[in-house]
Amino acid sequence: MPSAFQLAAFESVDSTNDELRRRALDGAPAGTVVCALEQTKGRGRRGRTWVSERGNLFCSILQRPAVSLAEASKISFVSALAIHDAILEAVDGFDCDVKCKWPNDVLVDGYKVSGILLESQALQGQNMLDWLIIGIGINLHHSPADTPYPSGYINAYRDQALSQAQMLELLLKHFAQWFERWQSLGFQAIREAWLHRAKGIGTEIAVNLSNEKLIGTFETLDQDGALVLQTSEGKRVITAGDVFFER
Repeated sequence: MPSAFQLAAFESVDSTNDELRRRALDGAPAGTVVCALEQTKGRGRRGRTWVSERGNLFCSILQRPAVSLAEASKISFVSALAIHDAILEAVDGFDCDVKCKWPNDVLVDGYKVSGILLESQALQGQNMLDWLIIGIGINLHHSPADTPYPSGYINAYRDQALSQAQMLELLLKHFAQWFERWQSLGFQAIREAWLHRAKGIGTEIAVNLSNEKLIGTFETLDQDGALVLQTSEGKRVITAGDVFFER
């Protein structure tokens, strides 16, 4: 692994985010990584369950950048770029299309193969970050059925199966590169890189919000990472939602 990381590996945990949260509260340093072969209480975005069968990659990364809580939330795009480039390297030479899906998923041939869950804590009495946990799941050997968005897995595109350890090594290598780029160049460099890898720019998409469904053209990301959607009733700037494409 890159020297910036220290690994704590487990056979089974409730969730890698929960285990790393306990360590963060005990003062664990930035770069601490928790990985497990199995999660008994895996979690995804918006309170969803993350199916955690053995064979897939489940890990969480602790960071402590000196930024505001709002700025820290943009690390979801840093993480998506790291996952994208790690998967692209994993399937190099195979005929498949790897794209980023707003806000923080990665697709292979249109199938979701990963997820990200950010959890953070502010410094007491401040709007500045104390710690941030980036939880990442990547489907390697299998994918769950009956998901809101069609899912797939990486080893379906390879002749020789990739192990969790190999995928983790690729992921942390690319995460270190993109995290350093974000710290040195700011979010604009991340935004441009993400748009270059994004699926659906300039096409019609559906966005499910908590209380409505929008149809429109995916124009771009704004300077804070929100999705800019041109609808028949005008432009909408969306900070949270689920995107679906025409299939």
